[in-house]
Amino acid sequence: MGVLRGDESFPTAARRALGDAQLRRNLATATGTIRGRRAAVVAELDDWEPLRAAGAAIKDDVLAHLDAYLVQLEENVTARGGIVHWARDAHDANRIVVDLVRAAGADEVVKVKSRATQEIGLNEALADAVSGGVARPGVVEVPVGATIGDIVGLAGGAVGKPAAVRVGGYGGA
Repeated sequence: MGVLRGDESFPTAARRALGDAQLRRNLATATGTIRGRRAAVVAELDDWEPLRAAGAAIKDDVLAHLDAYLVQLEENVTARGGIVHWARDAHDANRIVVDLVRAAGADEVVKVKSRATQEIGLNEALADAVSGGVARPGVVEVPVGATIGDIVGLAGGAVGKPAAVRVGGYGGA
């Protein structure tokens, strides 16, 4: 059974969390607040359902033709001077990113935090690559939406020649 964070499997962590009365109250309050705010926004639009249906149709079309859209993305990125790497699985994706980091001679990596990189274990692969297996001293995660200034600050100062790597739809520079 996979573990995304911590040492517990999801079923074990879920059983423990369900027994926490305060956590359940907090979750109920947060869920009620979110649902109330969503309902208020939906009520502001007379055509909410047609808009929702149109959005669902667009999503379904994109998923049905994802292969063509990904090739189109690669063509556009390449035409603008970018390089696209294709990976078959998590191991392949990690190998590609680690090879790029090593080719750049980096001993520290600043990357955007994302579910995709968490699920493939990229932090662990990068930690091994840049620090010889020492627990993540050379991997710094920044939140999605971090500015270049935020990233430079986390990296410890001025960035001479930043390299950008995009994984799982998220980018970092």
